Amino acid sequence: MKIAEYRRKLAETLASVLPDESRYIADMLLCEALSVSHSELLAKQLEEAPPSVDPFISGAVMELSLGKPLQYVLGRCNFYGYEIEVGDGVFIPRSETEIGVRAALGVLKDGGLFADICSGSGCIAKAIASENPKVSGYALELSRKALKYTEKNLADCRNVSVRRFDALDEDDYVALAAVLERPLDLVICNPPYIPTDDIATLDTQVRYEPESALDGGEDGLRYYRAVTEYAQHLLKRDGVLIYEIGIGQLAGVSAILRAHGYEIAVMKDYGKIDRIILAKKY
Repeated sequence: MKIAEYRRKLAETLASVLPDESRYIADMLLCEALSVSHSELLAKQLEEAPPSVDPFISGAVMELSLGKPLQYVLGRCNFYGYEIEVGDGVFIPRSETEIGVRAALGVLKDGGLFADICSGSGCIAKAIASENPKVSGYALELSRKALKYTEKNLADCRNVSVRRFDALDEDDYVALAAVLERPLDLVICNPPYIPTDDIATLDTQVRYEPESALDGGEDGLRYYRAVTEYAQHLLKRDGVLIYEIGIGQLAGVSAILRAHGYEIAVMKDYGKIDRIILAKKY
């Protein structure tokens, strides 16, 4: 079978599972199976599809039909132009999180020191540290399953230290503060923020991700309360705290920050939804 025909039939098969993205996903799977770029795939349309692609394609279609996210099937995704390894047990980076990275890069000057709390895959720390090698920081993550991805993705970033860290435990903040050369210029955090009762209503693909990376407590604000209070052990007097927030959480998170003396600015995501909060004490 020619690759063009294989590609068409694969898209048709995927249409029953992921109708809006079937052609795109078919191409992604074929590129992976053939170890080619998309442009190379298009150039090979009249070539015969090698039998060696079948085992991978069949397995991938089965996993996708069960709700496994494409990023887990491929083992990677793109974030801020960088390839990020992902898999079972780690939260998949979202494009809106890149807005927080841009905000962080605008805040940090050469020589700046930052911490990425609830680091997960390490995508935020990797983007910041790679875009500006003259800053340094910490990628802080509790989950041991996620931590292996944090370490993998930051292996080539010598300006970032990976550390196991509980964002809800004040003792971990005190312990980190004790080893800092000076207080941090920036703390950035994309915490779990889905209210506990809402998790069961999420799309199957989202629920495939680790619950620990989703569950923000009864009202979704548990981590914002803890990080806002405890980050004071780490931040310098006029340091900046950047949060990603969920839909409808602006008022609640803003109230928490203002109660701790922060002034805030808000950035919207690509869907015009309030998504990033920048907070600073003056």
